[in-house]
Amino acid sequence: MQRLCPKSPKVSSPAEIIADNEDLLRQILLCVPALSLVCFKCVSRDWLSLISSPKFCDVHTLQNPNSKVSGFFFHSSITSKPDLEFISLRNNESPSGPLIKPLDFIPESTKLKILQSCKGLLLCFSMATRKYCVVNPTISQFMELPPAYDANKSTGSCIVGVALAFDPSKSPHYKVVCVIQHRKYYQAVLYSSETRTWKVQESAESTWPFGINYKHGVYCNGGIYWISYRSDQLSRYDIDEGHHGLVSSPSGHDLFPEREFRYFGESSGHLHLIDIYKSCLTKFDVMEMGKDYSGWFVKYRVDLSPISTVFPEMVRDHLHLSIYDCYTLCVVFLAREENEENSSLLLHIPDKVISYNLSDKTVKKLHDLIPKGTETMGSLQVGWGDAYHYMETLARV
Repeated sequence: MQRLCPKSPKVSSPAEIIADNEDLLRQILLCVPALSLVCFKCVSRDWLSLISSPKFCDVHTLQNPNSKVSGFFFHSSITSKPDLEFISLRNNESPSGPLIKPLDFIPESTKLKILQSCKGLLLCFSMATRKYCVVNPTISQFMELPPAYDANKSTGSCIVGVALAFDPSKSPHYKVVCVIQHRKYYQAVLYSSETRTWKVQESAESTWPFGINYKHGVYCNGGIYWISYRSDQLSRYDIDEGHHGLVSSPSGHDLFPEREFRYFGESSGHLHLIDIYKSCLTKFDVMEMGKDYSGWFVKYRVDLSPISTVFPEMVRDHLHLSIYDCYTLCVVFLAREENEENSSLLLHIPDKVISYNLSDKTVKKLHDLIPKGTETMGSLQVGWGDAYHYMETLARV
């Protein structure tokens, strides 16, 4: 009589064990960068459902609040080119490769104007619909905001600025501040993505000064900051407290009226300002706001003169200035790291994007904006207020 051997139980591989355990898989995927997760949606329907779920997106946003800047958008001033451009700063992509268009998922994206970038989200204005919207390019989502106020009931009033506040280390939800100018005072209206409604904040005529550029808001540590056109005034709106006031402004503009600011932004929880002498574009200080917001101090002293021999196009003959020379050197953004060795400036010079290390003073070319041999005077100029950094996030809009 033939003796039958019992079948050995099938031994599952580690990958199969993880795939069959949804809780374990979720914990692993929460540690994966946002852009990789977007690609992982194609693995299976189960993975698509898990990664796309609102709960997973919110938890991933909270656990990954400090994504690195991986690219930037900018509005070109040259009409022969598309108005909105994007450059990736990923190391595995060719620095001279074609520019990609990650906002094509938005209807009539060519008529979209970016107003602000904040921790991976973009605040935009659609010239086609005349509406404001919040966009997440990583997951190809956008949300049109309802009107902030009824213009028919507010005779003589107008919107002078809209700003985005998003801090993924505190909440997966964002807020939008709309500054409305009435005849004799300003008023703030606050939108919450959690409630999907606008709320009128208390207006205080004395705390909202005129002369502030409310079109360019910067979010930092719970507040929206606006700077005056001459950078001699700085105002702050506290998101949680709902009040507005002036904070310490940079000094020296009355003594040196030829100074003008070229950058105002946030990096790693620090507020920065760069202003220059109009007669010397290559030497300037990077100012940083103190932690108690009582004043500014010099964080970095920058001298680009040594590298101007490598990139002579960053310095032009001031006896033959053209309309384009005001943008000969543009600070796209400042990457401030707690490890000072990694802090850098991303600069735009005619037809190129370069990175300047603030520690070892080295420079690296990141991207050729124009194919070699086709450069033209004033081609693809970018002003500081027209460049917006991009970070990857799963935050829902």
